[in-house]
Amino acid sequence: MRSSWKAPRKKTEQHPERWSGVVLLVGCLWVVLAAPIFADEPTRLDGRTIVSITFHGVNIFASSDPMTSAWPYRGAIALHVTSRERFLRSMLLFREGDPYSSSDAAESARLLRSLGIMNPVEITAHEIDGGVEVVVETHDQWSLQVGADAGLSGNRGSFGFQLQEENLLGWGKYVNIGYDSDVERDTWSFRYQDPNLFQTRWVTEIGYQDRSDGYFKDIRLGRPFFSLETARAWGGRWESEKITEHLYAANESVVEGQRTRDLVRGWYGFKLGGDRAINRVLLGWEAYRINYDHWQWVGTGDPYPTPEDLQVSGPRVDFERIADNYEVMHGFRSWSSQEDVGLGPNFRVGATFSGPAVGGDISRVIFDGAINVARHSGRWLLLGDAWISGRFDRSEPQNVLVGAQFAAAQIGDRGFQFRVLADTSYRLELDRQLTLGSDIGLRGWDPDYFDGTGRTLVNAQWRTILFRDVLQFFSVGAVVFADAGKTWDARVGHDTGGVRVDGGVGLLFDLSRFSTNNLMRLEIAWPDDGGPFVVSITGGALF
Repeated sequence: MRSSWKAPRKKTEQHPERWSGVVLLVGCLWVVLAAPIFADEPTRLDGRTIVSITFHGVNIFASSDPMTSAWPYRGAIALHVTSRERFLRSMLLFREGDPYSSSDAAESARLLRSLGIMNPVEITAHEIDGGVEVVVETHDQWSLQVGADAGLSGNRGSFGFQLQEENLLGWGKYVNIGYDSDVERDTWSFRYQDPNLFQTRWVTEIGYQDRSDGYFKDIRLGRPFFSLETARAWGGRWESEKITEHLYAANESVVEGQRTRDLVRGWYGFKLGGDRAINRVLLGWEAYRINYDHWQWVGTGDPYPTPEDLQVSGPRVDFERIADNYEVMHGFRSWSSQEDVGLGPNFRVGATFSGPAVGGDISRVIFDGAINVARHSGRWLLLGDAWISGRFDRSEPQNVLVGAQFAAAQIGDRGFQFRVLADTSYRLELDRQLTLGSDIGLRGWDPDYFDGTGRTLVNAQWRTILFRDVLQFFSVGAVVFADAGKTWDARVGHDTGGVRVDGGVGLLFDLSRFSTNNLMRLEIAWPDDGGPFVVSITGGALF
């Protein structure tokens, strides 16, 4: 899938506005970080011996419910294999005979929900003779998809068909065979994922894409940090890709060129001591090569400046800090599902050190980092994120991306949601750009309409649920919204020429019985320049 991050062609004049939005949002993050939140205190049952673990698994529809006793509900029940007790047990962080821990129970529930194949998940504990009985209650979601799908954003459409199973035979394994077609390419794909190989907590993933303009192949294997308390982890991955990249102006591809990439990485990680937070160090080796070829202007065939090839090889070091501070919510992104929100604060930094002595082309340091935090106060949920990536080539900064995002949302059946996004760049790669359009959140314009090396975006909307559990399959809501955005320093197209504004309405469909992205949006927006309205059919929440 094409990334929203693209890039420039020439060095442009620096503007104070390039950094001001990012600095402001990072300041907001700091204010939020000044008031940390920590996990709940242990319950009175903590430390008592777990005598028994009881599982209550519910199929997509309960056969005893008269509302779902007729066809096609019986057909859905017959086609779906309920998640197996042995698989569920392998995902838990505790066994019979272990001392009960309320934090382990809460994290086990999060692990099960993170699979995307069951919701809700409840793990409760009760005092019995000799200790504690733990009850694990799960409700499976529809995991088999056979058929066609389509999407629309402005005048850019896509379609495909697929055979996909996300809970194969009740063992939590993911298999997908599909075909997708959009304006950039046609793709046949296969992917297999196993989140708990042979119930050993090893993870494996194999994928292959046969594209009309190339291919993508990857293999991943490892024993990751299964839980917050996991002491050691390791893994590796291999990727190989060939693709035709595009640079856009006014929703049209104006520059295209080939990019090939090969990557190998292996790593080992361990947990450090910490108070009320998890500190981890990851050590590894990373090697990748990126080559560019046949870059040209679309239509004329005139040469476009070809990005420089990269060859990176060397050790990599990462450090991350994760707060054991989560809250289960309803009514944030969707209405029907339990949503695990990490309140943080969490942050991560990492760097790869490459040079000719270890297989790199020149001396380089490739770096990246991110921080996120959230606060829940009354009906309001406040979220903040900031990120940075780039590299130093012989001590010169290159391809630097800096951004921040702040969001505020009222939790529940109805309420307001706001988002402010700002990101900018310095010496961005020639094959990348920062765009604005309906695919990013400026819903009154086609995707990739405005070009730049920096951008800001503001979204405001009010939404409400209209009909709940229609036919026991989905809920319907409505949304009214307004967006405003700006780009600057356009490279291959044009920037916004000031702040652009749009407004619109839409319908939201909360697919409560489906395991995949369970929120669909149908939105119509009108731009401030008097142009035609833009219709978008997309999956997922705005943020």
